[in-house]
Amino acid sequence: MQTEIITISNINLVNGVIAFLGMALFFLIRYRNREKKHKPFQLAYWINDNGLELIISLVSSSVCFLMLDDIVYYISKITPDELPLIKITAFLCGYANQWILKLVINPLKPKL
Repeated sequence: MQTEIITISNINLVNGVIAFLGMALFFLIRYRNREKKHKPFQLAYWINDNGLELIISLVSSSVCFLMLDDIVYYISKITPDELPLIKITAFLCGYANQWILKLVINPLKPKL
């Protein structure tokens, strides 16, 4: 039996902060792995270069976060009961949303 109760009340500030921190971690890791490491950080350049991806991340994280209860319900069917699934899923909504979008969108692209 699942130890966490899955309800719409799981959409709260703590889980929202966890999702936001996951998204921030995603972008910080991308920044660390950038090709031009010799240039200092410039916020205006970063926003110009990554602004659209940031907006897509915010929207897709929000959609994922709104579906949090359903996602946790289905994941709970295949995982051990001891896991804090709601918090893990909230983090993945922030961190892994770009990776998940690529998995879904790439097979749908027409082959040229």
